[in-house]
Amino acid sequence: MDIVNSFEIENEVFYYYDLEKVIKNNTRLKKLPIVLKILLESNLRKANSFQEFESIINIFTNRLNSKIKFYPSRVIMQDFTGVPALVDLASMRDVIDQYGLDPKEINPQVMVDLVIDHSLNISSFGTNESSEINLEKELETYKDRFKFVKWANSAFSNFRVIPPGSGICHQVNLEFLSTILHVEKIEEKYFLYPETIVGTDSHTTMINSLGVLGWSVEGVQAQSSMLGLPISFNLPKVIGVNLHGMLKEGITSSDLVLTLTSILKKHGVDKKLVEFYGTGLKYLTLEDRSIVSNMAPEYGAVCSFFAIDNQTISYFNKTRDNEDYGKLIKEYLKRQNLFYNPEEILSYDEIIDLDLSSLEPTIAGPKRPQDRLEIKGLKDIVITNKGRFLKDADIVLAAITSCSSTSNPYLLIHAALVAKKAYEFGLKVNSHIKTSLAPGSLVVKEYLEKLGLLKYLEAIGFHIVGYGCATCYGNSGELDENVEDEIKQNNLNICSVTSGNRNFEGKIHSLIKSNYLMSPSLIIVYSLIGTMKFDLFDGVLGLIDDKDIRLKDLWPTNQEVGEYMQQLDYTLYKQIYKNIFKGNQFWQNLEVSNTPVYNWDENSNYIQPSKLFDELTKDKIKIEKAGILAMLGDSISTDDISPLGQIPLYSTAAKYLESRGVKSFEYNTYASRRGNSQIMLRGLFENIKQNLMVSKEGGYTMDYEAGEIVSIYEKSEKYKSQNRDLIIFAGKDYGVGNTRDWAAKGTKLLGVKAVIAKSFDPIHRVNLISFGVLPLEFIDDDVKSLKLKGNEEISIFSEEIKEHSIVMATIHKNGLDILVDLKCRLENNEEVNYYKNGGVLSYLLKKMVK
Repeated sequence: MDIVNSFEIENEVFYYYDLEKVIKNNTRLKKLPIVLKILLESNLRKANSFQEFESIINIFTNRLNSKIKFYPSRVIMQDFTGVPALVDLASMRDVIDQYGLDPKEINPQVMVDLVIDHSLNISSFGTNESSEINLEKELETYKDRFKFVKWANSAFSNFRVIPPGSGICHQVNLEFLSTILHVEKIEEKYFLYPETIVGTDSHTTMINSLGVLGWSVEGVQAQSSMLGLPISFNLPKVIGVNLHGMLKEGITSSDLVLTLTSILKKHGVDKKLVEFYGTGLKYLTLEDRSIVSNMAPEYGAVCSFFAIDNQTISYFNKTRDNEDYGKLIKEYLKRQNLFYNPEEILSYDEIIDLDLSSLEPTIAGPKRPQDRLEIKGLKDIVITNKGRFLKDADIVLAAITSCSSTSNPYLLIHAALVAKKAYEFGLKVNSHIKTSLAPGSLVVKEYLEKLGLLKYLEAIGFHIVGYGCATCYGNSGELDENVEDEIKQNNLNICSVTSGNRNFEGKIHSLIKSNYLMSPSLIIVYSLIGTMKFDLFDGVLGLIDDKDIRLKDLWPTNQEVGEYMQQLDYTLYKQIYKNIFKGNQFWQNLEVSNTPVYNWDENSNYIQPSKLFDELTKDKIKIEKAGILAMLGDSISTDDISPLGQIPLYSTAAKYLESRGVKSFEYNTYASRRGNSQIMLRGLFENIKQNLMVSKEGGYTMDYEAGEIVSIYEKSEKYKSQNRDLIIFAGKDYGVGNTRDWAAKGTKLLGVKAVIAKSFDPIHRVNLISFGVLPLEFIDDDVKSLKLKGNEEISIFSEEIKEHSIVMATIHKNGLDILVDLKCRLENNEEVNYYKNGGVLSYLLKKMVK
């Protein structure tokens, strides 16, 4: 069916795939939520046959639990997760070059943006120079990584880099990078379709506030998208959230998002899409919506979507200063039934109702973002331990941070007015509190300065420490040495207050057990108080000239904030982003080679090539007398398999770094060294509580031939040197938790040919296949029933590789052969092809070198 149509605007003709034509013949599609209409358009646009076209319409019309595809038009990455993906692409170029082919053939097929925002660490704070000091340290620490990224910027097409010190990827995406529509030139015709995004950071979902459908993926899916492959998944359920009423005086969007996080988490929205509608939308600015969309991972949704309306167009025009393009967006969306229409009733799988006028001031914590607290109850916190100058419930870290709040001028102006009133009253922040302001955009400093408000934040200690993802990612830096000693010596349950999106124990700082999420304004108030044990609404914050200073004396009215909002100069956005790709002098002076393949530096401890690519293509399953690398229990998480935290002293990775002259205080985290497979391999399985083959915790196993306990890495290297296979046994739900590419990639690089488990996390199962590792499931047996010890050998043969098959494993045990049926968890032809070829990247390479 030909559904191409066109329209003319400003003397330019644009073509598009007309959903209205499809809806006329299938009227039930008109009631689809807008998120599903966006998916429908892309699937119809990419259909290769009339049969596929009709099948897609049937799936969406009847909301079937069937496979559809997501075709991202752009990929956005932050540096910690993006650099490993680039290392693999650069390594693919090495292979192509070895075959005598043009390495420039390896390029992203869609636009890829990498924003360097996760390298900031807050070592300096409390001064006007803190931002510059922290940036200089960041640039020096990660110089190897930045050189590689700058090379990639010049070597790859369809690839752009925003240098360090420029902001957080989600906020930069919202304020500058996103175009809402994608324009593609095909045979001299300009085609329009909705911009769609995947990102390598969990909070990629923030862009849904702009009406752009997007969510997070882990490394291999991002690489697949970069190379033009779609992402397959079953048609998701959509939860409609009906917002009505308006926020009361004094209530902010921070209160809204923490309330919604609690409500949606309790309702259960895991693996579902959330779409907002209702009369309350007109009272929420685009920046208010951005906080809600940002927090989608915290309540489990794939994304939280706001359809484009006049608020969206207004924000886009103001930040981009391009009203003609705004007209084009609106014209296209209205023709496609994708522009928000409050009169239209759409069909959601479930509906949640929220009256905005019912919201109260909200704090979440102390260990999970969905745990909304009764603020009045905080005054009753029980104090158990006391030190010389600190006690339980005292605050030692206060951070106005994260793109989730600093993208909203209203919240920051509100907070700055609280600081102004506190300064004028003579109130001060407790000296033992580490304070910081880490905006997600350079624009924040500019408008706060122009409004004359930044000086008040600085006066009470909240100086800008940099522009990046800092405290909410765990890069809060060290506390004062005396504070750390006090906490350790007295086992204190002390607190942090932040405006970020995550507050798990140990996430903000390893010594801080209780972490509270709140608005930037409340962060300032609690910093003045110094403890969470306080009656916020009736307690006295200070005594000035015999006057009791209470919360109401500091809290600005909506009118006060509104007067400053009226003065906000939106031309700042265009000025700031005009030269955003140039970077500072350090970046501009960073010299890199102008070569199609990267000149790897063997002395680098941050960047090394990956060796992922299989030359042979399998036509049968043949694993012969494989050794057992590990026998693991239930619910082994991706964090157990591939940790991201601090590299521990005396670990296998630490010993390697020490051998290369790296001092212990320079070890850094596994996350920071994800571009170096030598480090990551040595850290695999470090977090597991127990490998059943040994009594020792961590990444250890038994080498039965040598009769000694060795690291998992050491046994892997021994077997690889002898060209022998390895397998892993596990219990239920193997690979649960956040998707993490190294949990699968590392398994492949250890030489593991198959993982045999009771069951798999669905995403991790796919990731294993994507790297050429075979997932097999027990049918009737398990490690316990088979009485395995770990000294057995395993052979697995099958003359063919096909989906949903049963394969036979032979366990060679004490001279006996035990036969076991296993379910092969290859579930479609695509997965079969990937496994046969050693994974997605090997599959793509082989297509190129044939």
